[in-house]
Amino acid sequence: MKRATAIALLFLLVSACSTGQETPPSPTEASTTTHGADVGASATAETMAAALRQLVAKDHTFGQGPPPFTEYLILASLDPAAGTASNTGVVRPLTQAEMDAIEAVIGGFGPVTWIDDSSDFTTDDLTPTIEGAVIIGVGEPIIDGDTALVPVSLWCGGLCGTWLTYRLDSNAGTWIVTGIEGPRAVS
Repeated sequence: MKRATAIALLFLLVSACSTGQETPPSPTEASTTTHGADVGASATAETMAAALRQLVAKDHTFGQGPPPFTEYLILASLDPAAGTASNTGVVRPLTQAEMDAIEAVIGGFGPVTWIDDSSDFTTDDLTPTIEGAVIIGVGEPIIDGDTALVPVSLWCGGLCGTWLTYRLDSNAGTWIVTGIEGPRAVS
């Protein structure tokens, strides 16, 4: 219950704040925009993996240097609380291809454990029950040609987390994070 309240407060904060960056088009505004389930499974898996690599390696909220986490607890379903305005709110289990792609990039940082419910792995003060662990989530990518928006989340305690949406571009068949789209929430 405490985590849900904290997340609700963060979303109110995110809604009230704006970075001045362009808001991503909604699916009804951009007819060429497709969600992960509507595009190739490979592109969806690759965009998710690239976004989570950026989140863990660079934007882990601990400044410069390698991520400080000892274990990576990754939600096995799409995270409806990941990211910002681009999150479709869709909840579905990750496909095996998505899990394999994510584990291939995150596994290099430490052990990966797939979890169904983050609340099963947090204490009353919202710290992961496994010391040094982090909880990671990803939302449904929105892919429009060679551009994608991927909502992500990283949670390591009541005052340790971030929610944002990455913009990725395909360069010679490789998805590369080129920036953050919309607001970013940090606790």
